[in-house]
Amino acid sequence: MFSMALRVKQQRKKERKSIIELFQEILISALSRNDDFIITFETLPEERKRYLHVLRGKLITPCMLGTLKNRIELQQEEGSAIMTIHWDKAQVNLPGRDGRIVSR
Repeated sequence: MFSMALRVKQQRKKERKSIIELFQEILISALSRNDDFIITFETLPEERKRYLHVLRGKLITPCMLGTLKNRIELQQEEGSAIMTIHWDKAQVNLPGRDGRIVSR
């Protein structure tokens, strides 16, 4: 007769990450894949709720980028800003798919 040992499931503690840590993970992923990275707010007054959306992927067309850059230029006095970096010349160290840091 076969005897089977009972498996005891241990409850795993869920590691709670800060919002900054989560942003870093998604941003690193986006940079390593040459994806767009967008953080935006949505307010739903009728529900009295505010949402933060973080998006990653091939999202922005050249036309959309031009529109966003123009809006920022028009709203600079209100605090809008843009940071532009020549990506081919940027010295960025990103983790590769195997987790090791690689220079871009």
